[in-house]
Parts: sequence; C-alpha cells; structure tokens
Amino acid sequence: MKILALSGIEVLGVGPQDLTLGRENLLNLIKKSPINVVSANLPDFLPYVRMRKNGGNLKVLITSVIDPQVMEVYHLDYDGEVVDPVTALKKLEKEIEHDYFIVIVQAMGERVSAIINACPGIDLAIDGLTLSIKDNLDQNGVVPLLCNNRRGQYVNYIEYNPTAKKKLSLPVMMRASAKKVKEDPDIKAIVDSYNKEKIEYSTQLRKRRSLEKLRQSYMKNPPNLYLGNRACEYCHAASTKQWQQTRHADAMQILLNKGRENDPECVKCHVTGMPLRPATNMDKNKNELGGFTSISDTPWMINVQCEACHGPGARHAQNPVENKMRISGEKNCRACHTEDTDPEFNFKKKMKFIEHHEKRGSN
Repeated sequence: MKILALSGIEVLGVGPQDLTLGRENLLNLIKKSPINVVSANLPDFLPYVRMRKNGGNLKVLITSVIDPQVMEVYHLDYDGEVVDPVTALKKLEKEIEHDYFIVIVQAMGERVSAIINACPGIDLAIDGLTLSIKDNLDQNGVVPLLCNNRRGQYVNYIEYNPTAKKKLSLPVMMRASAKKVKEDPDIKAIVDSYNKEKIEYSTQLRKRRSLEKLRQSYMKNPPNLYLGNRACEYCHAASTKQWQQTRHADAMQILLNKGRENDPECVKCHVTGMPLRPATNMDKNKNELGGFTSISDTPWMINVQCEACHGPGARHAQNPVENKMRISGEKNCRACHTEDTDPEFNFKKKMKFIEHHEKRGSN
C-alpha cells in the first residue's frame, strides 16, 4: 500500500486476489492504508470516493464492483454481503452528485461489457482482471474502457481535453520501460525490507512445521510425492537428455540473475511442485506433496522438471503400468505462460522445443 501511494495511486478497487486474505484481515489492512480502497457492492468497504480534479472544477466519482461469478471462479469463501453490481452502481450514480463517474470492474469475459452497458451513467471504466494488450478499448462506442496495467509492465491511459467534443480520448497502451525510469529510493527501501522479511518468515515457517503430524497424516493417506528428475532419468534417459537442452532446465538461473529467487510470485513457475496459487478446498483432496519449498531445503526441485508438467511421480515409479503419468497439454503450459507473464506465448511453436517421444513400453 505504501509503495502504491508513493507511486501516485489514489484509489484501489477490491479484487479477488485481495479477498483471498479474508474479509477481516483485508479490512484491518485497509485501516492502515494511505490509499482509498473502494467497492460499491461489498457493503463492508468504503462504497466510493469523490475527488476534485482539474483545479477543483470537476467532481469525479470513483468506485469499484466485483462480479459474484468471479468469486465462484476463484473459490472465494467470502462471508460478507455481496450486492448485485449493476444495482449498486445505479444507486451511486443517482444519489452522489458528480461530473464524471469512473468504475473499476472486476469481472470476466463478456460480463465486463454487460455491467458497463447496464449502467449508462458510467463515463470511464477500468477492467480490473483482463490482462491482454489492447489499444483503443472502446467496446460500445460510448464508454472508454481501460484494461489492467499488467503488473506495471504496461500503462493504459486516456487524455482529458475540456474543450473537445469528446472530452475523454480513446485508451492508449504504452510500454513502461524500467531502464528509462529512475529508481525511487523510498520505494526501493520498502521492497528491500519486504524481501528480507519474506526470507525470514519462510525460514521460521519451516521451523514451526510439525514433522510428527505430517508423518501421521502420511501413514493414514500416503501422498503422491514429487521425486525430482533423478528418479525419472533411470527409465527416461532420452527424454531427460532432451530436457537438459531446453530453457526449462535453467529456469531458476534466470531468477538468480535478477535477484528474484525468493519472490514466490516468480519462483512458483521456475521450480517443480510449488503450488501455483493459494490452496483452496478443491486442492486439499489432491494430496500431492514433496515439491519445492526453498533452494536450501529442496535444491533437487529447482527448475521446470518432468513433474512440473506430468505431475508427481512416486506412484508411477512404484507401479508404472497401473499409475500412468499425466499427459501435459496447452492448459498446463498456460498456468505459467499467461497473457500477463508471457503475452507472446504460442503453444504450437514453443511445443516444438520441448517435445520428447519414446518408444511404447519405455515408461
């Protein structure tokens, strides 16, 4: 929150990633926030802010809504009230005096346009979830729509011209180059402190684990463990040799070169067996354990190995005939190669670099 405030951010909309913290934790965090955090259809939060802009001549009403469908997709166990987003927006537009109405829409696919089109009083909309790179995001010819800034790599902006017939321009996407921006010392200090605390927290967390409880749970319900590439190599030497020629085999080195080896958002796609997202009730039944935890504790699980694509291999190693490994496909690849992290990813082209075939019966 401090970093965003130092960057000039004035308003945030409550999104699905925020709600994974839990309602109470998120509300406590917001109490300390230097930035306004709003949601028109979650009554627990500040419903809107109204700011004076253009020398105080413009009253700008700003809010956010989250579509209930998003909560279902993200498996959010939100225990607060959720109001219909269109109903909430129409109420604000009618009751709060303003010159411009800006709405952050946390929705997916066609639901973004559906919510905007149902509220003709909106002057500018921001798509909080779409991660694609698009110019001139004017979907309905009336309301300019800005898309997500893709983790700061791109900046989507519009221009305001009070003398023009259409005072708000069409959106433009601009690539943000870190090489052209001078590092802010205050922000750097916060980031460095955060990374230090993150390493200390991970170390303490590992120490607090109860090995006895883990052992007992394994006895009752043996998990399908990740074994690492060495276990695969015994039977799949040709595939292992081919893998060693790919960038997957040096994935961790990329992070080490950038000093990001302790950032979980990056690490999860450069190692094997680390969850790609926070655990949900659906994940608890998979019972897959033994993957990457840290470079020091599980160095054999660094890089994108066989089990990153084909799943943990303990049961397969015990009985290869009855326990087949997962056949990897495009969906599996796009868990990491997303529009956010790898917008130019082409599955068919990239697959040619990692394909490996062995004779039937070799596994």
